[in-house]
Amino acid sequence: MTQAVALTDFLGTTEAGRLNPAQRRLIVEQALLLLEQNYALLPFKVARYGINPLQRLRLLLQRLGRDGDPELEWRMHRELLDVFNSLRDLHTRYTLPQPFNGVAVFLPFLLKEFTEDGRRRYLVSRRQAEQAELDDPSFGFGVEVTYWNGVPIARAIERFGEGLPGANADARHARAVQMFTVRSLAFAAPPDEEWITLGYLDAAGQAREIRLTWSATPIETAAASSADTPLGVDVEGAQLARLRAELFAPQALAGLPVARSPETVPVTPELTTVFEARRVTVGGRTVGHLRIRTFMPTGSGIVGFVQEFARLLSALPPDGLVLDVRGNGGGAVVASELCLQALTARPVEPEPAQFAATALNLRLCRTNDTLQPWLRSMEQSLECGAPYSAGVAFTEREWFEAVPQSYFGPVVLLTDARCYSATDIFAAGFQDNGIGRVLGADGNTGAGGGNVWQLGDLIGALAGQKEIPFRALPLGAGLSLVIRRVLRVGANAGTPLEDYGVVPDERHHSTRRDILEDDADLMAAAVKLLGKSPQRRFDLELSEAGGSLTAVFAVLGLDRADFEVDGRPRFSADLGGNPGPVEVAGCAGAQLVRVRGFDAGELVALRTFVRRGETLQPLETLAD
Repeated sequence: MTQAVALTDFLGTTEAGRLNPAQRRLIVEQALLLLEQNYALLPFKVARYGINPLQRLRLLLQRLGRDGDPELEWRMHRELLDVFNSLRDLHTRYTLPQPFNGVAVFLPFLLKEFTEDGRRRYLVSRRQAEQAELDDPSFGFGVEVTYWNGVPIARAIERFGEGLPGANADARHARAVQMFTVRSLAFAAPPDEEWITLGYLDAAGQAREIRLTWSATPIETAAASSADTPLGVDVEGAQLARLRAELFAPQALAGLPVARSPETVPVTPELTTVFEARRVTVGGRTVGHLRIRTFMPTGSGIVGFVQEFARLLSALPPDGLVLDVRGNGGGAVVASELCLQALTARPVEPEPAQFAATALNLRLCRTNDTLQPWLRSMEQSLECGAPYSAGVAFTEREWFEAVPQSYFGPVVLLTDARCYSATDIFAAGFQDNGIGRVLGADGNTGAGGGNVWQLGDLIGALAGQKEIPFRALPLGAGLSLVIRRVLRVGANAGTPLEDYGVVPDERHHSTRRDILEDDADLMAAAVKLLGKSPQRRFDLELSEAGGSLTAVFAVLGLDRADFEVDGRPRFSADLGGNPGPVEVAGCAGAQLVRVRGFDAGELVALRTFVRRGETLQPLETLAD
């Protein structure tokens, strides 16, 4: 299949019994091995949900010994999906083999939810342009959907979400809305119905119905490898996000310009699908709005990702920033944590990660250089019966030191229940390091607290060794899992991020106006929350003459500046009132100057200068 076809036509081409008995057993055996020996969250999930996935897999292996049943393969797939979904972990998944892997099904519209009169309601947020004139021209953007095959739409979405593997109620519901009309067949069975009858209210409030047919289409299936670059990503969500863009916003993927305004801040071309930046004026206050759609680096890598983030911060208004990670399914953990450092003067404390203490995980640590930091504690944990290794951060201290603070004003972080994995880590780090307040469109984030590996990563990690227990699966079937779990820091130190997620400081329930007018009420709530934090600026020019440094300040919300020259404290200046130039003597040949700004004894701002040739110049990018 190379283009979209009716779901009925696609299902007519599938074949039952494509896997022979040995291939079926291999899939279940590998699933049992990974969960028992490598899965970092098994004891946590078993205790939290009262499940026994290992015994279910052992029973499934026993049933697979009965040959000759033409429905045996379908029952195996359903049981495996149910076992993995019972873990409520979007990292730890069973991927169906071909022909289902690589195919998604969709209806020609998307839904968005809002709350009105105390209940959830749903509007059409997108419709495929090429189908705008089909069926019923009154069915389009902004109409309210009321029924799904005769079932009230809110109840239909609730029932759909009950079978999804989200880590909390908010996450399952948000995923149900997100996937209600666009679904991957690699992770779930096809819809029961081949078409649906949708009830809706047209622009005049008149009740109408429309019949829409499910279509099947190819979908990108490249699984992100995480063995070298630690990844935390919802693979299914990332694949579906790209498909939604292909179906409903192809101009964005094609690099074509979308509607721009004078308030838009240009983004480096290769990162236009990652960042969106603009100036927003609400109630007479102009602030920055910076959206991060993914933490998955592009061709410029993690360095280029953080550089662009820092550059956009510097280009946005200094009086407040709305940092928006709604719908971000994750990516590179290191990229997400390094971005935090651009927002604060204090050293960011990264989230530590742990292995489950098993013999097979110990073998992985002994044979891979990138896993050496966990090796000693893994050996000790197995000796003393501890369930986990020590927690070791993915992001190293010297990497944080290379990231300059790029924004000094107040920051509010926007989250929702679709934030997952590396974005959970970003939101947790934002909150745990006291960078700013969190405003949630939902009551929690997606709560994905781990580093995901594919079965192929495990095979590659033991490549060249004898008696490798891992085997590639047939016909494109796949397995993924959390190889390391993540813990929180700061006031939440030691708390698992998995399942518990990040609870926002304040909650905003989406409104009809948010959908129809580009998040107008949400932005007003965010700007109101920004007003609860003090405004700050820390502009500084540094010059040299006669072995002394002269600093000229333009500050707001700071009362003191401390100078550190080549690693040693040198001078402290009061910034009250209207400070004039400050002279710091005895600095001839200084190579590195850090100027820290304080407010009532709290470190709130940092400027760094490095010598380039004959002059000291500001450290502005990660490349410096």
